[in-house]
Amino acid sequence: KISYMIEKFPCRKLMVYHNITPSEYFSEYNNSTYRLVLDGLDQVKYLHDKFDYCLAVSEFNRLDLISYGYKCPIDVIPVIIPFSIYDRNPSKELLHEYNDDYKNLLFLGRISPNKKQEDIIAAFFCYQKYYNKKSRLFLVGNWEGMEQYYSRLRDYINVLGVENVVFSGHASFDEVLSYYSLADVFLCMSEHEGFCVPLVEAMYFDVPVIARASAAIPSTLGGAGIMIKEKEPHFIAGLINAINTDQALRTHILNVQQERVKAFAYETVRGQIVEFLAHFIRR
Repeated sequence: KISYMIEKFPCRKLMVYHNITPSEYFSEYNNSTYRLVLDGLDQVKYLHDKFDYCLAVSEFNRLDLISYGYKCPIDVIPVIIPFSIYDRNPSKELLHEYNDDYKNLLFLGRISPNKKQEDIIAAFFCYQKYYNKKSRLFLVGNWEGMEQYYSRLRDYINVLGVENVVFSGHASFDEVLSYYSLADVFLCMSEHEGFCVPLVEAMYFDVPVIARASAAIPSTLGGAGIMIKEKEPHFIAGLINAINTDQALRTHILNVQQERVKAFAYETVRGQIVEFLAHFIRR
């Protein structure tokens, strides 16, 4: 494994750290994934004194490295997102299929236990039951390797009797653009994220964000969107309804989100990376 060879490389070494999902999320669902993430974390810890410099994509990740014993300089730099790639046509087929007066709730991310899709489903159930029958939930992401978790989500939906939950499976890029275009609210209940690019994408596409204040999510949102500490589904359903019915509130959220998106502009982040690397080279 290359991780155990790095210390032999005759050069200075830099690591960009995106985090590793804790293994306990996978122990019930996929033993292979469980062992892989355990091994990955062991490698990260082994490398604690092998690098001269680290770039972490969030403050949450920087603190993780410090907790593993990293003593080299560590700077925080967000994931670089070239927004120009989104200037493409969305899927006309999807836009036509869901061209109706339903309110659409969206989460984009692989179907995985750490992302807590069951908490999204619970909140959507309350919204649909108590506020708006004409509503739909898009869960956009691949469940390959997490088939048991996906099956449990399906069973949960059947037990609740919630309607109009759409699992996309793997979505092409033009389909992803369509889901953002269709969405009225983006809901993230994930318990572990090293950065969470879809939060930035949702803000870029002017979709109001509600997200659980866990892991790197607060630093990614940077005060934008609505962050919640608890996962009480009735409360979240009320927030969704407020965003969908109070135009002044919705406009305020979108204005703050657009200001936050500026921090992730390609040239801004590129300039930060160049500055950090230049300083490292000169050191």
